[in-house]
Amino acid sequence: MTEIHPHIEAVSQEIKETPIHLFIWRRVQRYAPGILLLVAVGYFALVCSYFLTGLSYIPMSILLGAFISNSFGLHPALEKGISTYELWLKVGIVLLGAQVAFTQLGIYWLKVLPLAILIVLLGFFITLAIGKCFRLPRPLTILIAAGSGICGVSAIINTSKRIGASEEETEYAVGTVLVFGALAIVLYPILGRLLGLSEQIYGTWTGLSVNNTAEVVATGYTLGAVAGTIAIATKLCRILTLGAVISIIDRIDSGESTPRDITIQNIWKHTPKFILAFVVLSIVSSLGFLSAEDKTSLYNLSSWFFLMAFAGIGFRLKWSDLSKVGYRPLLAGGISTLFIASISLVISMIIT
Repeated sequence: MTEIHPHIEAVSQEIKETPIHLFIWRRVQRYAPGILLLVAVGYFALVCSYFLTGLSYIPMSILLGAFISNSFGLHPALEKGISTYELWLKVGIVLLGAQVAFTQLGIYWLKVLPLAILIVLLGFFITLAIGKCFRLPRPLTILIAAGSGICGVSAIINTSKRIGASEEETEYAVGTVLVFGALAIVLYPILGRLLGLSEQIYGTWTGLSVNNTAEVVATGYTLGAVAGTIAIATKLCRILTLGAVISIIDRIDSGESTPRDITIQNIWKHTPKFILAFVVLSIVSSLGFLSAEDKTSLYNLSSWFFLMAFAGIGFRLKWSDLSKVGYRPLLAGGISTLFIASISLVISMIIT
């Protein structure tokens, strides 16, 4: 018998015991305040960007969210709604699938996927070696390696369950990748302009090297729409490696050298399903089922969802949490991040 997720089971029980109108009203009360705050912060940042020439709404939205969170804190009533920012991010990414021709996406993925796998594996094993040099606990090193190499916080959470990492180690690893994800949003656009990178090279570099999907979207779109779309497409290649890498981690953690559990079933289990929705919408668009007006509407809608997601990124950046990480995990994560960023930049320049 398949195990039911505790949260889903609790919600199902609540639906059975509560009239549907009351159930819906409770959900509105829990989520609406925080969601409205995401919309307000994102819209305010957009308005400010019109008056402050040269300043994109993306960093403005993130900085405003971080300022509110760290200066005033967040009322508990806002937490549920703000936590939905990852949902809006994924919906925004899915809607962008309508802008990408499936033939172009397929050809691009065939070119980038082997390189994404190479960078993920190099980053993972280099981080393991760095963590050993810094004498970090092995579970913490594996978590930082997974977060730096694959897809940030999502990879850390998936991996922590597999290796039995403590809550403290998981928090340290999450804090580490959040630090460098935040730095990427600031530094990558500056470096991209200083180096004179095209949007194609910049987008590929961002997608191959920045940790979290949210930060990839924010970092990519800061330089332009083309760079943002390419960054997302490249990042999805890295996410596709999640199942295979977790299987390798299982073998490493159990002391076996042969990753025999790399199966289609395992890869499917750990592959985020929103990637499939992105591909399906790309196919639908490529087959001509969407008009130019439809594509424009979906693009505008995705931009609104991204606005909410960027505000959520800012609210998540709490300096008090990040200060608990300590210097050794930060140093190890910093060296690993620098290595991944450097090799990714060289590869992006070669293949683009």
